[in-house]
This record gives sequence, C-alpha cells and structure tokens, in this order.
Amino acid sequence: MKKSILLFGAILMLGVILTGFSQGHKPQDSSNEEIQNGIKEVIAKTKELKDLAEKQANNSDEINQLGKEIEESWDKIEKKVEKAYPQDYQYIEESLYPLITVAKQKKLNKTKIRTLSMETLDKLEQFNQKL
Repeated sequence: MKKSILLFGAILMLGVILTGFSQGHKPQDSSNEEIQNGIKEVIAKTKELKDLAEKQANNSDEINQLGKEIEESWDKIEKKVEKAYPQDYQYIEESLYPLITVAKQKKLNKTKIRTLSMETLDKLEQFNQKL
C-alpha cells in the first residue's frame, strides 16, 4: 500500500514538473494573444492593400494610407514578436518593410506592391498558424 501511494506521488510530481517545463518555452498567454490579434490585423490590412493594388483605379492616396496603417499595426506588436519569435520576426520583416516603403511612395509601383503583398501575406499566415 505504501509503495502504491509513493508511486502515485512520484508520478504526480513528475507530471507537475514536466508541465511546468513545457510551458516555460512559450511566451506569456496575454503577450501571445496580443501577437495573434496584431498579426490578424496586419493580415487584414495587407489583404486590403493587395486588393487595392490590383485595381486599375487611381487610388494612390488609399494605398499610401494603408501602408501607414500596416506600419502602425505592426509597430504595436513588433517588439513582442522580435523577442518571442526572433527567426519569424526576421523572416517577416524581409518582405514587410519593403512593402510598407513601396506602399507609402508617391509614385506607386502596383506590380511590386502586389508581389510584396502576396509574399508578406504568405509569411504572416504561416506565422499565424504557428501561433
């Protein structure tokens, strides 16, 4: 009987210890939730930008504004992503910042915006699934 209680206690302790260690590698839940919400916002704005760039209309003011909004949305979560997911952060920024730069220019290159939008969306959606 004592051996059963001792074995049960040891298994219980091992479970508690392993649970604590496995949670130590993830960012805090509230921080991770902020990242998820921020990524969804950046994805939505990037999709909107891509759609605007595909239109033939003269919509440069709207595109410029969306470039600014994407930058502002990313800035809200940038430091958290960089700290918790440094490799993903670097991977996303390789296309995100060129996209923002091109979208904010007065003379727009819609082909480049579409290409960078698709590349950035792919990276953001992969990252979002990882979360």
